Amino acid sequence: MIVVNGTKAAQLMAFLERCAHLDADVQSSVERGFFTVTIPPPWNGPASKAAQAVQDKIKEWSKQYPDVVCYCFDSYSTLLYVL
Repeated sequence: MIVVNGTKAAQLMAFLERCAHLDADVQSSVERGFFTVTIPPPWNGPASKAAQAVQDKIKEWSKQYPDVVCYCFDSYSTLLYVL
């Protein structure tokens, strides 16, 4: 089991707090060093542009957290984890 502490944990928690205010499903497993953000369906048409906009915001925010990696599976689901 991975244990995250100190500065890395603080960065992950701060980022999680920002993402929690998005119109998205945020699932936390901070004690294991990650959380996910998923835009709820539908994922086609105009909704896909909205999902991409949220993901772009998350990518931009990730630049402020040097120990957190932002991995995008597709335009509506994102994994954020600590190195």
